[in-house]
Amino acid sequence: MKRIFFYSVLALAMGLSSCSKDSDINAENPNQFSGADAKLIMPGATMANILVQEGELARLAGIFSGYFTGNDRQYISYQQYAITAGDFDNAWATLYAEGLSQCRIVREKAKASNDLALYGVASITEANLLLTASGLWGDVPCTEACTDGITTPKYDDMNSVHNYCIDLLTEVLPYVSGKSSYSAGYAGGHDWGQVASTLIARAKLRQGDYAGAAAAAANGVAEGKDLAADHSQYAPGAWNLYYDFLDWNRGGYMSCDGAYIVSVIDGHSNAKTDESGRRAAYFYDGNFAYSALDPNFYDGVFNPNANYTLVGYVENQMILAECAMRGGDAATALTCLNNVRAYNAAMYGGTFDAYTASDFASPTDLATELATEKYISMYGHIEGFTDVRRMKNVQGVPANVGSSIPARFLFPQSEVNTNKDNVPMDQLDAFLPLTLFK
Repeated sequence: MKRIFFYSVLALAMGLSSCSKDSDINAENPNQFSGADAKLIMPGATMANILVQEGELARLAGIFSGYFTGNDRQYISYQQYAITAGDFDNAWATLYAEGLSQCRIVREKAKASNDLALYGVASITEANLLLTASGLWGDVPCTEACTDGITTPKYDDMNSVHNYCIDLLTEVLPYVSGKSSYSAGYAGGHDWGQVASTLIARAKLRQGDYAGAAAAAANGVAEGKDLAADHSQYAPGAWNLYYDFLDWNRGGYMSCDGAYIVSVIDGHSNAKTDESGRRAAYFYDGNFAYSALDPNFYDGVFNPNANYTLVGYVENQMILAECAMRGGDAATALTCLNNVRAYNAAMYGGTFDAYTASDFASPTDLATELATEKYISMYGHIEGFTDVRRMKNVQGVPANVGSSIPARFLFPQSEVNTNKDNVPMDQLDAFLPLTLFK
């Protein structure tokens, strides 16, 4: 079975070297470890964030939200919601030990050296990680996490974690603009200030602060400014993580055969919409397929060189649309929806003619279209699973077994074993809704 070492190979692809010389490092005793420059630590935190957003957590979230079907080995169990606490040990370690801890080291060092741009990028990455963690587990370690002298950090409640992230992102807005030199591992013409604003909007949307979310999203990611994981180099360890899983390492484990999203896209075409282009980009049934219908790892959205959007224009527009609709401004909601449809036409081909108010018999019909479009647009992303739970499954995702889909991920077994005094032991049920999504 083929395996890769994501960190080492991708680090080399980015031009990093473990053999670079620095006359000031360990000058007195080369055998004694000393701290690294913050600029050299940041790429590791970036890689951890990409692994968290694009890796195993996204695949499991995709199965639970009807984007994928488990087709082989343990993924058949995941399809049946037969998950265990131990299934989340590795991803939790990546998020905290390899991601959050490194962000906090970088922030401390960058602030001490008055490198506010680096401080800002590390803070945005930290917030991205914590919002993902809290969106999947609810109450999670935050204020005491990755702190010297604290081996059993407390769990902060979900709303407090979101407020922490909002404050962190708001603090650095004056320090971040443009792409900056601290974008190794990322692709796209992203603007860090816009990325931070969209993440604030994401957090406020989860809290039900629709006016606040709209205000943040007004300064969010613009068209052509997506923050994306860079997979432009064709090499093991540098290519799209979905491709790596779907074809290179675990071919046939996960498919789209019978996945709910297929029926959603197939039923979405109408007089103004032809979904054939987006359908072809999402799904694959060609000569190299492992099932009757695979996620398109061959020539579609998960091909080896397909960059993976982490924080993007489409999500930002759909946040604006939902907030406007909830505030009674159907005209603005329709404008934002049509912006996404124009994006779809340019990205996938097919037909996405602009809707008019007369295309919807009632505000409810427009609200349903907004939820459907965002569900389709977030294919393969953790936020798709977040939306399904946050919106009480208005998307209509059917349960694979039983009567409901999972509402949360399980706290890792490693936490239950080593931090049991702080793990919320009353929240170990995968079908118990998260606090903000009740």
